[in-house]
Amino acid sequence: MRTAPPSPLRLQILGVLLFLFIPAVLFLYVRHPEPVGLSLAAGVILMVGHRRLARPYMRRALPWKCIWCNRVPPEGEGEVLELRAGAETLPARCCAGHREPAARCFTFLHAWRWPLRLGIFLPLLALLAALAAAALGREIVPLPAVTAFFQLAIGITVNLAAWGYLLVRGERSTVAVPFPVHNFFLLGARALLWIFRLVGLWWIWKGLSFFLSL
Repeated sequence: MRTAPPSPLRLQILGVLLFLFIPAVLFLYVRHPEPVGLSLAAGVILMVGHRRLARPYMRRALPWKCIWCNRVPPEGEGEVLELRAGAETLPARCCAGHREPAARCFTFLHAWRWPLRLGIFLPLLALLAALAAAALGREIVPLPAVTAFFQLAIGITVNLAAWGYLLVRGERSTVAVPFPVHNFFLLGARALLWIFRLVGLWWIWKGLSFFLSL
């Protein structure tokens, strides 16, 4: 039995506040204000803390918010898209007409999960290692070069994720989500894809500008 409907405004505000953890972490990793070690530690703490807060939020928002547009539709309106996250299946709510783009989005992410994972996690590991080395005073590769590579690789990867789903045709009744599913409930998948596109293009330009200036 579902609990009483939460305040739509409260759901939206909490989603935005939880999403802001992500740019805060990226700021600490990419700009890494001195001391570098403190920036690295703060970023890791925020990453861990974000998951612990965002998962319960997702559970609260799951029956109410549209996974695609983030709106809270009237009760009884819309459809359900089953998302498989690990060993559990989540019945994500969709506004009328939004189940199809959401299913295509997650279908693409699952089909391209390994290229996308490599494009995100390898540059992230390289940057974390470079930050740790710089904090210890043992910089092997110049930190600005590793940071520029991180921005370039991530920018390309998230743009692939944000545009690639448009090529997907057909739907599935249940779609596996290969990335932390709670992040898609903060602002909605559609808004998240637009952030990927815009910030990704900016980071591609920043990364290319660095290497072309060498």
